[in-house]
Parts: sequence; structure tokens; C-alpha cells
Amino acid sequence: MTAPPAAVALTRTPAGWVVRSAAGDDVVGDVVEGMSLADLIAEEFGLLPEPDRSARRSARGAVDGPAAPVVDEATLRIAALERTVAQLEHALAARVATERAIGVLAERLGVSARAAFETMRRDARSSGRPVAELARTVLDGLAVDAPAPAAAEPVVPLAAADGRS
Repeated sequence: MTAPPAAVALTRTPAGWVVRSAAGDDVVGDVVEGMSLADLIAEEFGLLPEPDRSARRSARGAVDGPAAPVVDEATLRIAALERTVAQLEHALAARVATERAIGVLAERLGVSARAAFETMRRDARSSGRPVAELARTVLDGLAVDAPAPAAAEPVVPLAAADGRS
């Protein structure tokens, strides 16, 4: 019987965010940086980067309790959930940009995604900027570096290209 794969967890400590894994603890600057690093470490260990449905279900909290909760408690819970959704949407947008920037750097530098992340993280720390902000700078540089589209081929509207009108 084989041992279950080592877990990777992002934890909030009094000192800040920490990614805990079998490889050790890595202190990270913020939750987005932590999520990116946790996914990269999980990938190295062969773990799924997405939690399964039971983990998502347990994260929602217990459903048992009084059948008819007090309106004030429900209102407070809804407000807290709306706040959480807004924070998660912001973190997801920053994480998407970070993951794309990691891919760009990995390709440009010819290194692994983990090495590209470590490079970006080191540069962010030395400049005193968040990783997500540095990622946005990398992606903004793509628009400047992108070659102009070739003018030789005329742009054909989709309706004309497939014969429909």
C-alpha cells in the first residue's frame, strides 16, 4: 500500500501567509502569491491543483442548525458571503494574471514554471512590489512586444468566410 501524497496548504499565520508542504514552509507576501506557489508545489508532487467537491462542500460550513434562522443572522451571513465573493473575485483575477505571467516568463527564460515564479517573486520582493503587480507589468509588456499583424491577408468577416450571410 502506498502512502497518500503529501498535502500542500496555504495558511494564514501571525507572521503572514505560509505555503506548507513536504518540501517545507515558504513564507509568501500575499494570498495570490501563496495560491500560485501552492499550485506549483502541488503539481511537483503530482497532486491535483483543484480541491475535490467534498473539500469545497466542507469549506461552505455546516448546514445544520435551526430550521428558521433569525433574519439578522441571515443578513449578516449574506453580507459576509458577499464580501468573501468580492475578495475571491479580486484574488482570482490577480491569480489569472500571475499564472499567465509565469507562463510568459517560463517561455522567455526557458525555465520551469516554478523557476519562473521564483524569479518573479524574488524581483517583486527586491522592488517592494506585490507579485500580482509585477505580473501585470509583465503582461503589459506583451502588448508592446507583440508583432504587428501582417497586412498581406485581408480580414474576412466570419459570415463571409463560412459561406453564410
